[in-house]
Amino acid sequence: MNTKTVGPAFYKSLAAIALPVALQNLISFSVNLMDTIMLGSLGEVALSASSLANQVFFIYTVAVFGIASGATVLCSQYWGKKDVEAIRRVTALSLRLAAAVGVGTTVVLLLFPRQVMQIFTSEADVIAAGVDYLRIVCFSYLFYGVTATFLMVLRSTETVRISVVIYAVSFVVNVGGNYAFIFGRFGAPRMGVAGAAVGTVLARVAEFILVLGYMAFWEKKLRFKPQMIALPSQGLGRDLWHYGLPVMLNELLWSLAISMHSVVLGHMGSDAVAANSICYIMYEMVTSVILGVANGSAVLVGKIIGEGDWAYARACVSRLVRVYAVLGVVCAVLVFAVGLPMLALYDIQPGTVALAKQLLGVYAFAMFFQAFTCSLISGVLRGGGDTRFAMAVDAGCIWAMVPLGAAAAFLLGAPAAVVLFVLKFDMPVKAVLCLRRLAGGQWMRSVTR
Repeated sequence: MNTKTVGPAFYKSLAAIALPVALQNLISFSVNLMDTIMLGSLGEVALSASSLANQVFFIYTVAVFGIASGATVLCSQYWGKKDVEAIRRVTALSLRLAAAVGVGTTVVLLLFPRQVMQIFTSEADVIAAGVDYLRIVCFSYLFYGVTATFLMVLRSTETVRISVVIYAVSFVVNVGGNYAFIFGRFGAPRMGVAGAAVGTVLARVAEFILVLGYMAFWEKKLRFKPQMIALPSQGLGRDLWHYGLPVMLNELLWSLAISMHSVVLGHMGSDAVAANSICYIMYEMVTSVILGVANGSAVLVGKIIGEGDWAYARACVSRLVRVYAVLGVVCAVLVFAVGLPMLALYDIQPGTVALAKQLLGVYAFAMFFQAFTCSLISGVLRGGGDTRFAMAVDAGCIWAMVPLGAAAAFLLGAPAAVVLFVLKFDMPVKAVLCLRRLAGGQWMRSVTR
């Protein structure tokens, strides 16, 4: 088979997926930014409470992302083979799993909100505010799980623009709901931190209604009907388990490690929590560009391997690595370009502002390497079916740094910026290991039947 040339058509396909996904993530992260700005006006306690309480949602979203990403590994390659029936069966199984995790998490938060908050902080006022937030926001979890799973599967079939529309509407609903219920506007009660939870629930319900409406009336590739939720997997469940379980475990272990970062910084004082929560939102906003490229890489690489053109897949990945290098430099600069002006929007103490500037420097350092690690692990390696190696590298490296960061904080008494640097040093290590993996051909695997 003659190897196709990697030309403008490939980059156009990458951009067609990456840009809408990046915009979708940017809108989603902008919601978090507006939350922090509004709650920041209530003081460090309110900001810290919502930030720490949302670590549970973060873990849940990553679990859902793991399920949906495992499905994407299969669906993108089946899309290359144009096997729509297999994609429907994988979708049905993924929806059932995401819904089960959503219901389970909601029950835990309804029964044990205080115990959950005590994991992240020992400050009584922060715990009390976080409990109020969790008791309301937990009702958004099931809606989010269904929506996110549908959108990820659609993404694997190169349907991405609808996600931008849905999240744009969600942004308006969330910001409007937050403004009304946090500050008591438009006749709504003034609820403070709990008001942000109400806004989130309203936004998730809006997303859920929109995605179901799209699937019922406008979607033409899968034509997934409600009764298909009960479709038997016919062996695809074993494939999802074999190739998807490493992705699910990877995302779960990664999210737990990121939450441990919050635990470490959370026990260094509310100023460290507030500064990190502000910086992390900005870090996430810039990361949205990288996530877009990573998702585009996963879909295209999976599709090409599903078509059976492995030589072309190698050539495409070689070009993608160059794209990641440029992307890393641009995103590292953006962290400062976006972050420094945004600090002026927050009503926080001068000491917290100074600490936030230091943490921005650490996040900029990590951002350069994340352009490689995120794009290679969540993009190339998963699209190529090499999910077990991706899990070993991603989860192994990030967890190796957690005890080192804790030791720097609690044994050596290092400043928060130094602690964060230690915690984020997994990024360059993972980048080196992933690039070495690409030198061979073991990362390309057909996952279809």
